[in-house]
Amino acid sequence: MIHFDVLTEPWISVIDLQGNKRELGVLELLEQAPRLKEIADPVITYEYGIFRFLCTFLMDAYRPREWSDLEEVYQSGKFDMRLIRDYVAVCKEEGASFDLFDKERPFLQAGFDEKYDKKLVSVAALNIALPSGNNHVHFDHRLEEEQVMTCAEAAKGLCAINLFCTAGVRGYPSTVNGAPPIYFILDDKTLFGSLVYSMIAEDEAGNMSYSDPPPVWRCKAEIVPQEKETDTSVLYGMMYPCRRILLKPEEDGNIVKMFLSQGKNYVAYDAWRDPHVSYLLGEKGRVSLKSSMEKEPWRNIISIMAQKDTALTFVRRIVEENLLDDIALKAYCVTTSQANYLDMQKSRLRMPRSIAESEIKSARIQELIQEIEKMSRILGRSLNECYEYSKKEIRNMIQSVQADFFDQCRDYLLRDIFAEMAGIPDKEASRCKEAHVRTLRKSCLKTFDHAVGAMMSTGSELVRIQKKRKALLEMLYAENRKE
Repeated sequence: MIHFDVLTEPWISVIDLQGNKRELGVLELLEQAPRLKEIADPVITYEYGIFRFLCTFLMDAYRPREWSDLEEVYQSGKFDMRLIRDYVAVCKEEGASFDLFDKERPFLQAGFDEKYDKKLVSVAALNIALPSGNNHVHFDHRLEEEQVMTCAEAAKGLCAINLFCTAGVRGYPSTVNGAPPIYFILDDKTLFGSLVYSMIAEDEAGNMSYSDPPPVWRCKAEIVPQEKETDTSVLYGMMYPCRRILLKPEEDGNIVKMFLSQGKNYVAYDAWRDPHVSYLLGEKGRVSLKSSMEKEPWRNIISIMAQKDTALTFVRRIVEENLLDDIALKAYCVTTSQANYLDMQKSRLRMPRSIAESEIKSARIQELIQEIEKMSRILGRSLNECYEYSKKEIRNMIQSVQADFFDQCRDYLLRDIFAEMAGIPDKEASRCKEAHVRTLRKSCLKTFDHAVGAMMSTGSELVRIQKKRKALLEMLYAENRKE
């Protein structure tokens, strides 16, 4: 009989502090966490899914009542492996299993039930980078029926599938956050620090229960397809089973097929507050921050790190308790459209705590980002009116130019502007902002000149370019005159 115990078998890809790559099981990883830099998987959904599972595992093992309990763990410099092994023993006494192929309660799956488990699908559905169902071929050009996964790959996929699945056809539920949000974790110097700081304590759970029901691997409740729920706990919601899954291994231990059907349907999005998600406040209330092809996470950096009502739970704690000088985050984004995946990316954000804790500095940074977005719109309109290309050609060109402009602005903001703003008193924040707005206007004009210089232009287009350049100057500096 095939076995694969995620606690002891090597399956999690990590990088240590010396830059060496290897694979570890859960227990070995937690023991070595102070000497590891990070989890580093080429599939970013796997990377985040594993990290989230480890956070949930640790939160259930430690059950911190308040932040000071987590701070004690951090100050100890390592995880208490005796506590963790005792926790594993309790899980097993309750009947929970960490074996992928346990007959009764396979890890992060549902035991076989002929009422629900009728349809076998390709195991490729565990990895959104592979072609399956409505998902287009993104990064792997083998056909769906050709996909094979090892036990280690399947374990990674099980950690990720319920976090990034779309609301598909035939009534398939979406994630506990609705459409997949942008997930954020703290990026500390070691994996140990990143895990501890990305956890939350019981008193940070708000109106939600922390552990009733317990996490998925300890919960005995059946995963009933499309069963609607309006209440859940932090620990259960972290790995909420919106898909019902059961791996079907081959004799050689690899997996080609699995049972897949609708899982539970969590419908109370307003009540769920995800520890790793930032929010936006709008006319319809609080909504989780979603990934967009047009807007990278850094453009929402104030709501993510500085605004009390929308910032990440663990970031608010860092600011309020003066825990770190710089707040460094990793962001995991998957962009979806109905049942299709369009894009996925991982990015890093960093903000000095002195900016996040200052309402004045945060407001000036928000105004700077709004200025950047306004400049991009003006830049796009100006370029659009210069050329006689087809709508599709000019749209693609403008999008590329705007993307380059945003990249320049992002690097300038996160590096130069933050460095200066962090070191000045609040009363100088407005002056600092205005000085950088002037620099950004010059950059916008330079981007326009570079774009038109790289294009082949007719005589009539050259005339229009000069007119539009003059108009662009007037629009950019008209705002300066109003001020």
